Amino acid sequence: MRRTIVVVLCLLMAAACGGGQNGTSQSTTPKNGGSATIALENELRTLDPLDSSLLVEREVFYNMYDSLFTIDPKLVIKPGLVKQWDVADPVTYKFTLQSGVKFHDGTPFDAQSVKDNVTRYKTAANSRRKSDLASVDTVEVVDSTHVTFHLKKADATLLATLVDRAGMMLSMAALKAGGQNFSLSPVGAGSGPFQFVEWKRNDHLTLKKNATYWKPGLPHLDGLTYRAIPDVNAILAALKTGDIDVARTISSKDVAGLKADSNFVYRDMPALGFNGMELNTSAPPFNDPAKRKAVALAVDKYAILKNVYFNIGVVAYGPIPPSSWAFDGSEKVFDHGDAAKAKSMATGFTFTYKTTADPVLQQLAQLMAAELTKAGITMQVQSEDFATYQQECQNHQFQACNVNWSGRVDPDGNMYAWWHTGGDFNDSVYSNAQVDGWLDDARTTTDQTKRKQDYDNAQKQIVTDAPYVFSFFGTSAQISDNKIHDFTLYPDLMIRMAEVWKG
Repeated sequence: MRRTIVVVLCLLMAAACGGGQNGTSQSTTPKNGGSATIALENELRTLDPLDSSLLVEREVFYNMYDSLFTIDPKLVIKPGLVKQWDVADPVTYKFTLQSGVKFHDGTPFDAQSVKDNVTRYKTAANSRRKSDLASVDTVEVVDSTHVTFHLKKADATLLATLVDRAGMMLSMAALKAGGQNFSLSPVGAGSGPFQFVEWKRNDHLTLKKNATYWKPGLPHLDGLTYRAIPDVNAILAALKTGDIDVARTISSKDVAGLKADSNFVYRDMPALGFNGMELNTSAPPFNDPAKRKAVALAVDKYAILKNVYFNIGVVAYGPIPPSSWAFDGSEKVFDHGDAAKAKSMATGFTFTYKTTADPVLQQLAQLMAAELTKAGITMQVQSEDFATYQQECQNHQFQACNVNWSGRVDPDGNMYAWWHTGGDFNDSVYSNAQVDGWLDDARTTTDQTKRKQDYDNAQKQIVTDAPYVFSFFGTSAQISDNKIHDFTLYPDLMIRMAEVWKG
């Protein structure tokens, strides 16, 4: 998901994080049957991975669609629809596919499916997967269970990229049958543990069990229901009344109380994403680098953690979190808020900050506005419904936006699409030739030491140029009633339900 509200984090408290081995809530023998209701912190926009940009969409996708690769909770790449792989040379990837897999509409998954999906992601006018798959030149169908990716240049990030939306496989027959309505009603399109039933916007989205799922014995639940609840206080209330079974987020002020209640489960682990404020560098006032830097200087990350997130986390200085091998602990271009220094750089200007009416985000906006006032900067808060503000931010119709990122397996996923010139998520329209060079180089070498140096250089420059004001790193949490079992935490924030059962 691209846009997400992460309100609790626990990176420094190892004893309080996790719960079971490898992030799994341990249990007895699974029981089949029943359904689970899951809270989404905002409504979806699309059910097509092609142009998806929201975290809540990805969460549903991981239960409907299978990807070519998967990960374990420690971020190790694992087989998905690709059973085995061989890197013949840096630009030739040979994949052996799972056999006997069928999409929900009964059509077979095969090598032609892979070629058709990748071609669609790379060429469709509205695709947001193009920068993900920029290195892929052609996909060769060898036979029904073997496919070869020929790359334009070496790409150390390819397998990690194919874990997410760029690697999600859809039935071309279902896509054709769905026509213009496909993104709202992708009937039969996936091969995952649950299949689409219906989506009533702003009410519910229903999935049912895939009774012929290719992984034996799964799923255990008969179905899933998703409900969009764009208020963290309302999410907690629904959890306590039993209207929902699982949530990803609640307000930080409520975490301790939920942990102490034996009727519920709260566990968390460090996540991969970052949180903060995106600035539009293509229009006033933030086409002026001095004004961007003044905002970055004036905002006090530590005050945000203390007053909004109850000091249960760590500040963020850049896009790569401490849990990543590419983390740079010395990257403190902007540390504590410094109103005097900010005022000396740029002052006396006004800008509009777009966010939603969520109470935690409103508190955050008010705090930042007060801090900026000390530097002579006026931040006007504009609250909109999530769909409106999210679309306006994507269309560059903003000055500043509350835009967060759920994170990716490889550090490239936290940087390239965001800050490479023309990247699919580069809504700030940021462009720096040096950054482009470092990010390109980091993709084409497998030497991790060299890649880390590239990311260190790119991060420092991005933070210095301030197209984004980083605030904090979040966590991935299980927030559920105690009837939910075998819930595995992943640092990518995705709630995967294939192995979950109720009892």
